[in-house]
Amino acid sequence: MKKSVYAVAAAAVLITALPAVAQQGQRPQAQQGQGAQNTANMNALPPALRAAVMAGNPSAIARAIATLSGNDAAQAANLATQVVRVAEQQIFSTDPKTAIAIAQAAVTTVKDIPVQQNAPQQTQEVITTAARLFIRPEALRIAPEATAQLAASAIQAASTTNNAALAASTASQAVTAAEKIMVANPAAAVQIASAAMQSVRQESVTTGAPQEALQTATTAARIVLAPSVQAAAPQQVATIAAAAVQVVSNPVVYQSAPNAAISVMAQSYAAVTTQTVSAAAPNATAAMTAQLTQAAGTTSLNQANPANGSQIDAILAKQSPEFQKATATATTTQAPQQAAQQNNNTEQTVLPAELDRNKTTSQS
Repeated sequence: MKKSVYAVAAAAVLITALPAVAQQGQRPQAQQGQGAQNTANMNALPPALRAAVMAGNPSAIARAIATLSGNDAAQAANLATQVVRVAEQQIFSTDPKTAIAIAQAAVTTVKDIPVQQNAPQQTQEVITTAARLFIRPEALRIAPEATAQLAASAIQAASTTNNAALAASTASQAVTAAEKIMVANPAAAVQIASAAMQSVRQESVTTGAPQEALQTATTAARIVLAPSVQAAAPQQVATIAAAAVQVVSNPVVYQSAPNAAISVMAQSYAAVTTQTVSAAAPNATAAMTAQLTQAAGTTSLNQANPANGSQIDAILAKQSPEFQKATATATTTQAPQQAAQQNNNTEQTVLPAELDRNKTTSQS
């Protein structure tokens, strides 16, 4: 009787263990399959281009793409797509800095207008893949300057695609990445934020993707409040702040979230009226005062928010709660930002739908 009980128990343990054993066996197979696919992607590149990619030489990659495409825009886009896939899938995990450099060469290819016009899908894939790379904590930590350049290039490429959703999502993700590095590398953060605001201030982007335009302006307004950023590039801070006010003063954007728009106005005005920025850009305060005065009298904004005029007047008088909070934030955020920077270097990035490699951003 005891032997039967032991036999049944042993069988139950074996049955329970089998799925786990099978799963463990499947994992190496899956990894091997992915590795084989990555190798196949590399081997599919023409020899000259493969050699340039393996060397991690952006200039050589660009030359190889130009030579192999023979001025065929669609072929150039196809080659750039293959290159950026290899950068993401095969190189980034072991050498993020080289992967960023390779992706830069691919993005440079699709910045060409004929390439965008003849191969919009491949152009979009290159830009969204680059975005997945420049928001990665490893890239921001190991190669912040190169990552900032990639983000700026991706924003510029997206801004000329006539795809408002792509342009807005790229700018939004880029400025989010900029906020993560603004303490460690304020100059790089300013470079990204400036490119992002240049993109979303376009009327087609602002009205075509108002929520993401607002999100970009909101993040940019937080960035320009940072003392480290103001010290690094005070004139660019003034330009970014003015662009943020322009974006949120757009009726379509303002109507989507009036309170958020008012906060951006207050933060931007607080930034340009600091001693550091006003000394470097003495006309910035007067220019923004004119912007805000116009917004206070805009009928559509007042219809969306009956308190709009009085709230903006309070900002200009430096009496609004939003302005006072922004001013306080500008002088107290340095230490918390440094702590946040350390967390950002180790956190896992959750990709938004726009940057999921299995999703497609719709044309505007």
